[in-house]
Amino acid sequence: MHDDFITSDYENCIICPRKCGVDRTSGKVGFCGMGDKPVVNLAMLHHGEEPVISGSNGSGAVFFEGCSLKCVFCQNFDVSRGPTGKGREYSVEELSELYLSLQEKGAHNINLVTAGHFVPHVAASVKLAKANGLNVPVVYNCGGYESVEALKKLQGLIDVYMPDMKFCSPSLAAKTCMAKDYFDICCKALDEMYRQTGPFVLGEDGLMKRGMIVRHLMLPGQLFDTKKVLDYLCGRFGNNIYISLMNQYTPFEYKYEAMKLPEFLQRKLPQGHYAAAAEYLDLLGQDNAFVQDEDASGDELLPDFKT
Repeated sequence: MHDDFITSDYENCIICPRKCGVDRTSGKVGFCGMGDKPVVNLAMLHHGEEPVISGSNGSGAVFFEGCSLKCVFCQNFDVSRGPTGKGREYSVEELSELYLSLQEKGAHNINLVTAGHFVPHVAASVKLAKANGLNVPVVYNCGGYESVEALKKLQGLIDVYMPDMKFCSPSLAAKTCMAKDYFDICCKALDEMYRQTGPFVLGEDGLMKRGMIVRHLMLPGQLFDTKKVLDYLCGRFGNNIYISLMNQYTPFEYKYEAMKLPEFLQRKLPQGHYAAAAEYLDLLGQDNAFVQDEDASGDELLPDFKT
């Protein structure tokens, strides 16, 4: 029933910053690779997020298929490139029931992973779930490449925003995700997210109830760009947000012969670069930061997707 009222949002689709203009209701797909029905690959209690999100019980993660960014180094490559044929289509009502079922299993929050290309369904389903008893925080987990117009549809529905800020350099963004405007778009998106949530709030249990965590995954040979990102985040938001500096970049072999990682991404971080970035973050006066072990591995944190 609810789906009928949001179908028009997928016609001449401009939900994400790509603004493809594709009619996703006609069977065509946009840059995201998806039509007008949300496809969920996996829903689970996820223990691999930051401590203020995972807690002891886990985060109620809902992994959507498709993506509007499609970074060449994506660790969730199998599900982000488009429909796997193993995911399941969900209506607004079914999504709301899924969130409630995760809450019943003890999830500390509902964690919507890469849902930006389905914002109309996300907004309607979260609103319905809250009306039907959802009382844990809702987390919007994304790559940072979001339109302000789409984010405004989530006003009052999202408690915690957990975006990436992947790079500052337009040329790096162009090489890795064909989005040289990434930084400018991300800056505007983060401003809107912060406008909606304000400074972070932790509960007595130490878990985040409201606010923003910005993640930055360090890439091989890009320490200078990492420092530019940290300069911006600390200068713009200071200690009103959490910054998660991630070290788990792991090169991998594509399953498809036609695709190959750029040469500079076919290695791990140079020794000492992560420690240098963590020290720099400390020098910037950032008290609310998450740092990882020097030998963290992305493989260990990947869910078992249906592929």
